[in-house]
Amino acid sequence: MARNPELERLRALIADIPGWLTDEEGEALYELARRCTGKGVIVEIGSWKGKSTTCLGLGSRAGANVPIYAVDPHADYRFGEFKENIERAGIADLVTPVPSLSQAAAADFDRPIELLFVDGSHEYADVKADFDQWVPKLVDGGVLAVHDTTLWEGPKRVVEEHVYRSRQFREVRFVFGSTTVATKVSRNTAGDRARARYSLLLKRGFEVGYRARKLIPQPASRAARKLLRAIR
Repeated sequence: MARNPELERLRALIADIPGWLTDEEGEALYELARRCTGKGVIVEIGSWKGKSTTCLGLGSRAGANVPIYAVDPHADYRFGEFKENIERAGIADLVTPVPSLSQAAAADFDRPIELLFVDGSHEYADVKADFDQWVPKLVDGGVLAVHDTTLWEGPKRVVEEHVYRSRQFREVRFVFGSTTVATKVSRNTAGDRARARYSLLLKRGFEVGYRARKLIPQPASRAARKLLRAIR
């Protein structure tokens, strides 16, 4: 397989930033941001120390340089580390930190959104509020990505109720680790809904495998990971 220097740089940068993204999730965020055209901005809900921000920023830089709004309280020492990490990645000019809780920020945010990454509070009520307040700002054809949709009950329940079973999204897929990705549409097709159910089965299969991971031989685990990357 041909080497991709930009992805290699991405992996090297995020390896040193604390966070909970798998390589597959980081690369998916990079690719989603790279594909943004500028018909809307990129919004990240929950930045912490900038691991996912770096993925989005490098992807945007490789694409159309779409601005990124990083919504997070950005409090105490973590904000200093966040700024250091995005500066080290060379994306500080693309990133506007929004020091706020996500629901409060939503009320005043009036720009159309092309890519929305949700990784804030994992309490069901908070995730549902993020969904209700931010998803309507997504343009038609915009992409929603939600982190921690496997083992955390709040994000898991929201995407299973309102993404995998929705008529508002197509191209619903699960990225190895915990991320659900979907494209917003006015109304999807029966084929879109069938694909979403298939992706939900993959996600649930991952959940079962993760809980039983100590019982699964490493070669089998690596093979399953490759298969999921191939069919997602």
